[in-house]
Amino acid sequence: MDENPFSILKSDYDILFVYDYVTPDFPEFDFSKYKSVKLLSFSYGVYAGAIANLPNNIKIDTSVAINGTLIPVDDKLGVPVRQFELTEKMDSESVVKFRQRLFGGEEANNHFEIFEKHLPKRTAKSCTDELLGMKKYTPQIPAKQRSFDKIYIGLFDRCVPTRNQMNFWKKDSSSNIIELNTGHFPFYNYEKLEELL
Repeated sequence: MDENPFSILKSDYDILFVYDYVTPDFPEFDFSKYKSVKLLSFSYGVYAGAIANLPNNIKIDTSVAINGTLIPVDDKLGVPVRQFELTEKMDSESVVKFRQRLFGGEEANNHFEIFEKHLPKRTAKSCTDELLGMKKYTPQIPAKQRSFDKIYIGLFDRCVPTRNQMNFWKKDSSSNIIELNTGHFPFYNYEKLEELL
């Protein structure tokens, strides 16, 4: 992703979109004018948000995970290995099938049409480069056990299977799991990003 699919959502906050995890390095950003930060992590961003080295003086006062786990690739706790390997070979044709898999539930077709009008401005190659980069460093960099105030799990998620997310998050009895009647990309059920916080 990039910021484009989210552009129709309103927000009263300044938003920093972080994407393209070819390397695990968090981008340079001056947080000094902010007293606090709200972290909304989505998909592989749940893992990326947990390994990010934010400046020590930054207070994260709300932390939310959406349709991801702290183990990006795993047959029982993340994206199944075979599914990840198929995604690595994404091209301009298979990327359309991947996009369709982002949506599930009653609004799937309508939300897919909205998404198609706000596509990420990334090539299929940039996405596969990202996955290949992640494949190299994720085994060596375990995610910190960041606690999340809310964990959203789409009941029709075909990207990070619902069952695997439940397996991962339910092992932590303190997890605040909220089930959504959506697929992997739930954002078009909301007018503002703040609704998820």
